[in-house]
Amino acid sequence: MTRSILCLSTALGLSLIALMPAKAASPEAVLESKLRAIETVLDTQLAHEAVPGAAFGIVADQDLVWSHTFGVEDLGTRRAVSEDTAFSICSISKLFTGIAVMDLEERGVLDIDAPITAYLGDDGGTADGVTVRNLLSHVSGLPREGETDFWFTNNFPDDATLRADISGRTDWYQPYDHWQYSNLGMAALGQVIQAASGQSFHDYVDARILRPLNMGNTTTDMPFDKVGQGFARGYYVRDSKGARKPVEAHRFDAFAPAAGVASSVNDLAKFMAWHFRLRDADSEEVLKPDTLKTMQRVHWTGEDFDEPAWGLAYATRRLDGKTLWGHGGYCPGTVAEFTMRNPDKVGVIVMATANDVSAGGMARMIHSMVRDDVKAVHMKEADADSDDKADREDDTSFVAYEGVYSRPNYDWAVYVGLSSKGLFAVPLHDDRPHENVETFRHEEGDVFIRKRDNGSDAEPLRFERDNTGRIVSVVSGGYRLMRE
Repeated sequence: MTRSILCLSTALGLSLIALMPAKAASPEAVLESKLRAIETVLDTQLAHEAVPGAAFGIVADQDLVWSHTFGVEDLGTRRAVSEDTAFSICSISKLFTGIAVMDLEERGVLDIDAPITAYLGDDGGTADGVTVRNLLSHVSGLPREGETDFWFTNNFPDDATLRADISGRTDWYQPYDHWQYSNLGMAALGQVIQAASGQSFHDYVDARILRPLNMGNTTTDMPFDKVGQGFARGYYVRDSKGARKPVEAHRFDAFAPAAGVASSVNDLAKFMAWHFRLRDADSEEVLKPDTLKTMQRVHWTGEDFDEPAWGLAYATRRLDGKTLWGHGGYCPGTVAEFTMRNPDKVGVIVMATANDVSAGGMARMIHSMVRDDVKAVHMKEADADSDDKADREDDTSFVAYEGVYSRPNYDWAVYVGLSSKGLFAVPLHDDRPHENVETFRHEEGDVFIRKRDNGSDAEPLRFERDNTGRIVSVVSGGYRLMRE
């Protein structure tokens, strides 16, 4: 449920240590404060939803500049999640499949505009015009899944079963009539890769993508032999008693190109850094730069822009008026998100071992709250003006206000942190916390003024102290929130 901070008494709770006018907080101080707020929001919501484990990362150009982990790899072993813990990344796997296909085209052994029957023979099905290209953009006409409910049994098809399923389908659309997300179609591309290269999908991706990018902790199917020892087990939605059933050991087999890859924050950070690096390169690394740009260009959207905008394996999304590239994932017991803002060279990684939380929502929150701050801090010139830095040495006059403020017995809680001109507050129990961040300008003493979106002043916030001078609460609009 969305609830504005104002209604929660706009909980700004930090302890003002001086009544003198404060200097503007530096970009570094603001970013660090916002990241602490994000960690608090994530931990609060993941704990509330009883999520066993999760891992997050922010990449700026070539560096993993922030990571955060939560919980355990397995409720049995209780080993803590780390940046090297591998998670099932579900449909993010499709990016590796798409890159492998385009690598084969660059090498001249595959034509993405050829019909898939050129590689699969009669097992490619009978619909006219189904090509590798339209499979990559989910406009081949192939249905979403096979005939069997393998997503519920976790008994995924082998190669022979997959080919029979493709060739036996009669419920096709005509290619390019409609966008239809198709796990079946992406799985078929694994067969195309094998036919064109003479190697299995697993061997080809390992040799041509994972090893060159030093992604040694990434596998092309589920390493259930390492559950609780470096691999995070997935968990289904909670039952009526609040318990989560663990996902049983399984392999994706012929569906691995659609959903079978497992990876870690550290490895996905390398993968994301490769994207940013290649776009500005003048030579090949796994792919040619122009090939990656072609893959990320929109190849399909509806006639009235009413269907998803899709590249070759890459999805595009809009957030705050800007485009993001990448892919999300949802599979047995796990959700994931891999999303990049290419012009800014900033990207977000999210993985969590529960099916009833939104990886996309968490990624959007992180992007929206700190993408510009990450860019300001990590993309600035290395020789930034030292005099400017010196002028900001004492830029944290409001840092003592930072913290969590809440109301006992209610889910009214906010995190207060540093903004460039005062403070911000973000709600901890909000479905879209990034859309309800409020900012405050220092007025005098322990009083701040909320700033509306149009820049005008709103109600004041008054922080209260005990007889030792420690801030214990904040009052606004008749509501009082207590500092934790």
